Amino acid sequence: MNRTLNVLNIFKKIAAVLWWGATILLVVAIVYIMGAKIKGEVPFFCGYSVMNIISGSMEDTIPEGSYILIKKTDATEIRKGDIICFYSDDPAIRGYPNTHTVVEDPIYGENGIEFVTKGDANPQKDTHTAKGDKLIGKYVLNLNMLTDFSKMLEGKGILIISTVLVGLCAAIMVASVFLNTSMKDSDDASEAQKQDAKKDQNGIDTPQV
Repeated sequence: MNRTLNVLNIFKKIAAVLWWGATILLVVAIVYIMGAKIKGEVPFFCGYSVMNIISGSMEDTIPEGSYILIKKTDATEIRKGDIICFYSDDPAIRGYPNTHTVVEDPIYGENGIEFVTKGDANPQKDTHTAKGDKLIGKYVLNLNMLTDFSKMLEGKGILIISTVLVGLCAAIMVASVFLNTSMKDSDDASEAQKQDAKKDQNGIDTPQV
């Protein structure tokens, strides 16, 4: 019984640590992301970030609506053929992230490094070069599962996911109640054993008249 009680106590402590750790990490991540958004910057975690491509200029390499993984990269490491994400100087989308392919060798000038870029689906090169000091990162891969999940949320899938989440929360609550009940029963049983042992000890020590 005592062994079961110890296991339950350890499990409860581990669950509490994991819960609070996940909560703290979530809060820190939210604060960081909000701060980056306020500054107009792309948030990075461990040198990587996720971007959502809202145009079809990079099809078929990156379909419209895709989520992609980008890696924070120094401008000196960019080469012809790389797909980069950068803050655009194009008046139509000035200051917003743009993801296009570098189609010429980097240009090294007095104002730093510049890149001639082009959307894979566009017939012509971009009219404005991408500046090295406005480079966000280098394209790594398409996050197809995340893209599919996002599209599912747009339809009836959100109802299914909501139902699953509610069921999961209910299961956690039931498990928590069961765990607390089990621990209470274990405590009661342990206390009863101590009382019985104390009575037995008193019976042995009490002198017979």
